[in-house]
Parts: sequence; structure tokens; C-alpha cells
Amino acid sequence: MKNPLFIVGLMLAAFVAVVGTIVVIGNLATDDLRDTSKGLKVISATPQPAVESKAETAAVDLPVASKIGPWPKIVFDDATYAFGRMAVNAKNQHTFVIRNEGDADLIMQEGKPTCKCTTFLVESKVLKPGEETKLVIDWKAGTTPDRAFRHGGSVYTNDPKNASVSFTVAGAIDMPVELLPNLWRVGSINREKTATFRGAIASRLTDRLEVESIESPSGKVTVKVSPMSAAEIASEKWETGFRLDVEIAADIPVGKFEEDLKINVKGVDLVPFVTAKLTARKYGNFMLQPLNGAMFTQETMVLELGQFPAAEGRRVKLLLIVDQKDMSDPFQITDIEADPPFLKASIEPSGTSTGSLHRYILEISAPPSRSFVHKTKSKSGHITIHTNHPSKESIDTEVLMHAH
Repeated sequence: MKNPLFIVGLMLAAFVAVVGTIVVIGNLATDDLRDTSKGLKVISATPQPAVESKAETAAVDLPVASKIGPWPKIVFDDATYAFGRMAVNAKNQHTFVIRNEGDADLIMQEGKPTCKCTTFLVESKVLKPGEETKLVIDWKAGTTPDRAFRHGGSVYTNDPKNASVSFTVAGAIDMPVELLPNLWRVGSINREKTATFRGAIASRLTDRLEVESIESPSGKVTVKVSPMSAAEIASEKWETGFRLDVEIAADIPVGKFEEDLKINVKGVDLVPFVTAKLTARKYGNFMLQPLNGAMFTQETMVLELGQFPAAEGRRVKLLLIVDQKDMSDPFQITDIEADPPFLKASIEPSGTSTGSLHRYILEISAPPSRSFVHKTKSKSGHITIHTNHPSKESIDTEVLMHAH
């Protein structure tokens, strides 16, 4: 059996050796980390405050008023310039005068304009007592009329009583020449009769407007020009204006009549002429009217079938009035042209005739099918119905529909 004292001695020696090794390793580890960190990015686990860039934190340098004085005093005649009226797309400029009537230097800084259409600049941003400078505002009118145009921007100062002053320009943006109404819709014209319509042309910007001539491409439209009355001019605050009395000849073709009239003018810069878009519909031996809630517009000859399942189809009824003067055979449909091609049409008599005028129920239908069709105003369908009428006129209407 080994001596107990000998065993205890060995244990003590081993303990001392382990402790010594740990101390040495700890010292070496500290030195190694210190040496190998040179030139390297050491990431700390301790949260650090974020460093904000100057671009994010830099505030706009605005003038600051003195707390104890002396102080400047900004003075101007008016901060709003009423320019009255100007034409669309036109440019304009106004100069405000700013003075310093205080006892210290007046420091100014422009703010942001209220819209991209406006720019403004203070010529001298520091004024000594008694000095003055100019604030120039430039602006451009938009492409459409604006009766309440008001734009500008703020000027910031070190005047404690006027730290911010808003300078603006205000007025109305108008068309240089206005056509009344914008579209000339004459409406329905009966057979063998002329049609009349009254329009006008006027300006709120100049009293020099004159109408030189009016051109009708077809030669079927004549226009009489006469000055507006004083009451007519005053009612809409025109500078000058003219009545345009339009007459459409009785012999225009049956159906929809469209024409662009060229109104040649003078006295208005950059406006040599104005175009009037005229529309009318000449009725011949046929007249259509909606029945039972059918969505049909007589003036434009547009039939709306609406939305419906293609498998169910859709049908509408219209009242067809036919002048059968000089007809001996029964009135009937002879042919149909349609887009989409599956559109159908049929007629049946309705009531008794009045002289040569006969009434029929015209049914236009989209039969049940598997065809999904979408006809819109920009890409409409149509149906043209030919008959045995001696005039050789046809019944032609646009068709809007959504079969889904």
C-alpha cells in the first residue's frame, strides 16, 4: 500500500501545474488578440449610437432674429400681385420691392415655391438699414383655364415681427378665344327642312378679336356673324364677342352628319383660326325610338346592350317608324351586316298606320352563344339593316355590349 502522504503530495503538485497553465494561456490569449487586431475591423457586440449623415441632419439655414436687438424691419407695398387675366400656356413676371426700415441688417432666404410653375428669387439677401432689393417672381400658366390661379412662395427673415412673408401672384387663366358651346350638336333634322343652331365666339383677353371668314368643307353649312349685344358681353365679362347663326342645308345626306368648320380670326396672337366640330342627324324615311327601357340614343344612333352572360344572350326592342309613300310591296328586311356577325334583327307591325307612316317593332338580339364579346365606345360594333324600301336607305346603328 502506497504512503498516503505521497498521494496527497502528487495531487497538490498536479493542482499547481493546472493553475499555472491556465494563467499562462490567459496572458498569451490577451496578447494574441491585441496583436492580430491591427488593421482589422473588430465588431463589438455592445450597441453603438447611430451616426447620422450631414445630409440627413442638416437643417435649412433660416435667418434667426436677435434676442436683444437692434432689429431689422422688412417693408413692402403689397405681398400679392393681381395680374388680372392671361392666356393658357403664357408666361409672366412681376417684381416686388423689399426695403429694410429697421436698425439692423435684414437677412432673407427664399423658401420653396407653391408649384413647379413658379420660381422666385431675392436679388440681395442682406439689406443694410435704408437699402432695398427686388423679389422677382416668374410663372407659367397651365394648359387649361383656371379662374383661381394663386401661386408664389415664402421669404424667411430675421425680422422678429415678420419671420415669414408669403409673396403671391393671383388671377385667372383663360383661353385666348372661346367657342360657345365647345361642341355644336344640332340634333335631329327632318327631311326636306334646313336646321339652325346658334353658337358664339368670344374672348376675355382682348377686344381686338375679329372673325374674318368661316369655311365649310361640304359647302352645306353657312354661318352669319354678328356682334354680341352689350348685355351679352357684360353677362360673361367678355372683352368682345360675336354671335354665330348656323344653318345646315336641307339636302345633306340621310344619317349622321359631321363637319369641322374652320373659323378664321385675327387680332389674337398665335391663334389664326378656331375649329368648330358640328354634328347633326338627318332623318329620312326611317326613325328609331327606344322601347321598354332600351338604352338607345337617337342623336348618335348608339344602341347599348349592356353586360350579359353569353350563354343567355340579350334582346332589345325599338320602335321603327317608316314612311312607305310610293311603296306597294310589304315592308321587309332584305339583308343584315353586323359586327359581331351573330347579331340578328327582325320586325313586326305595330298598330295602325297614319297616312304613309307605318310603325314596326324592331327587335335586335345577340342570341345565346359561347362567344365572349366586348364592344366599347373606342371599338364599337354595329348593325346595318337593309330593306326593300325604294329609297335604298339603310338602318345603321352602333352597338355597345359585353357578353361574358
